[in-house]
Amino acid sequence: MNNSIDYIAHSVIQNLESGVLVINDEGNILLVNPSALKHLKLKPHILHPGESIYNIKTLTPFVEIYKELLDKKESISRRKITLDIEGENILGLTSSLIKEGEKILGAVFLFTDLTQIKKLQHEAEVNKQLAQIGTLTASIVHEFRNPLGVISGMTEFLIQKTADKPELTKNLHLILKEAEQLNLLVNQFLSFAKPQEVYIQKQTTDFVIEKAINICSHIIEKHSAIIEIEKIPKNLQFIFADADKLSTAIANLIRNAIEVQIEQDKKWVRVSVDSDGECIIIRIEDEGPGLPEKIKKHELFKPFVTKKKGGTGLGLSIVQRIVMGHRGWVNCHNRQPRGAMFEIGIPLEPAVDFPNEIPPKSV
Repeated sequence: MNNSIDYIAHSVIQNLESGVLVINDEGNILLVNPSALKHLKLKPHILHPGESIYNIKTLTPFVEIYKELLDKKESISRRKITLDIEGENILGLTSSLIKEGEKILGAVFLFTDLTQIKKLQHEAEVNKQLAQIGTLTASIVHEFRNPLGVISGMTEFLIQKTADKPELTKNLHLILKEAEQLNLLVNQFLSFAKPQEVYIQKQTTDFVIEKAINICSHIIEKHSAIIEIEKIPKNLQFIFADADKLSTAIANLIRNAIEVQIEQDKKWVRVSVDSDGECIIIRIEDEGPGLPEKIKKHELFKPFVTKKKGGTGLGLSIVQRIVMGHRGWVNCHNRQPRGAMFEIGIPLEPAVDFPNEIPPKSV
C-alpha cells in the first residue's frame, strides 16, 4: 500500500506544470522534476539529485531563499525572483523547510515561470500607452505640421529669392534641413502610435538599402558620415519585404549608428548583407562606444528606452515592430575592437500561405 502511495506521489510530482526542487539540509538536491528543468532552462546533467545548489550559478536566488528560510524559520509564499537566463526570466516561488520535530531536514521549492505572464502584462501596458499616444498624436500632429509646412515653404521661397547671396542661402538651407528633421521626428511618433500595415513583395535588396540611405541622407550629410556598403552576394540580391517599411527600419539603425558617434571626429557606418540559411541578414555596424552596460540588449527595443541624449526612445521599438511584421528578428551586440552591430533577419522566402504579394498584416 505504501509503495502504491509513494508511486502515485512521485508520478504527480513528475507531471506537475510547476517546478519542484527538494534539497537536504546541506543544500544537496534530493528531487527535481522535469518542469524545474524547463523553467530553469538547465540540462539534467547539471541539475540532478546529488548536486549541490551552491555549485549551480543559476540557483543563486534559491540559495538566498534557503538562507532566509534558515534564518527566519518561516515559509516563503509567492515570492518573485529574477533569473538572468537567455534574457530576464521571472519565477513565482513558494518555499518552506522540511522538518522532523525541531530538526531541519532540508527544504522544498515550488515555482512556476511568470515570464510570459509578465510579457503579456507589459504588452497590455504598451498597448495602453500606444492608445494614449495615438489619441494625443492625432489631436496635435497638425499643430506641428502646419507651422513646419509654413516654415519649409517660406524658406524655399526665400532660397529662390536670395540665390545671389550665398551666405544667406546657406543658412536658409540649414533651416530647411532642420525643419525636415523635425518632420521626421513627428513621423516617427506617428509610426509608433498607429498600427503599421506591412505589404510584402519581391524587391531587390540594394533598392531597399538605397532607399534607407536616402531617408537619412540629411543626417549623413550633416555629420559628414562615411557609409560603407558592402557588395551584396548574388544569391541575396532579392528580398521579400515591404520596401517602404523595411527601409525605414534600416534608416533608423543607420541614424542611430551615426548619432552614437556624435562626439567622434570620424563617423563610420558599414551596411552589409549575409544569410544564415533561413534569413537574409542586414547588418549595420558602427565604431561608437558600443552598447550601454547598464541596459540589457533586449531592453533596448522596449518603448521609451534610449541611450542617446535627446532621443525619443522610439526608434528601436519601431524597428522591432516592422521586422516582426515581416516575421523576422532583430538582434544587437558589441563588435571588436569597438562599436556595435545591429542585425535584421528577414525570411529568405515568404510564408507558404502567402503569394508574392502578401496581404496587409498589422504589427
